[in-house]
Amino acid sequence: MPVAKNDMTGFLLTHELIRNAVPELSERLAATAPADRDAVLLLRRWWGLFAAILERHHEVEDRLVWPVAIAAAPGLADAVAEIEAQHDGLDAHLERIAAGLDALSDTGAGDWAAAVTALRRQVDVLGAVMEEHLLLEERTMVPALEGAVSPAAFAELGAALARDHSPGSMATEMPMVVAHADPAQREVMLSRMPEPVRSRFTTEWEPRYRKMVAALPGGARPRERRA
Repeated sequence: MPVAKNDMTGFLLTHELIRNAVPELSERLAATAPADRDAVLLLRRWWGLFAAILERHHEVEDRLVWPVAIAAAPGLADAVAEIEAQHDGLDAHLERIAAGLDALSDTGAGDWAAAVTALRRQVDVLGAVMEEHLLLEERTMVPALEGAVSPAAFAELGAALARDHSPGSMATEMPMVVAHADPAQREVMLSRMPEPVRSRFTTEWEPRYRKMVAALPGGARPRERRA
């Protein structure tokens, strides 16, 4: 009989968000009308939300998740050192893209095409670097967290992660993460929410996020249009 694995749905769903959001920014930049400052500000807000999720994901990994994995599989210490070093480099990419979006909000029609092309090139670089990073985590850390960490230690980690989430981050960040879930992943994520939180998620926080996305250049995507 196969040994049950620890459930990594939330972790892997965040990776799915990352793999979608980075190229999505490039596509939405291409769909933005020249010198449309309001559209750029909306896009900057959406990207800022993603960047906050990514930065928090990295910080929580370094502070809470990796120590649990290393305790169960000490041989992963070198991989963790490499992953943490990559986190610092990824932060620099995020800062450059944020600065590029800020500058784009004041870019006129005459300079628009060149500015967008340069910014999309930076986004493509982030996407390539990010993919290598995600693959390293999935090759080294995910198997350890799924199988080497005991169910009791994994449950304790899950409780620590839940305590680390503020109500504000649940309201603003979780709708973006769940927007990239398939039906099975969505059910897992919603089943973990206490009923009052789940009710607010489906009736208030998620609709608010979908409204924001629908207003972005390029509009809503298929999963984001679901009822």
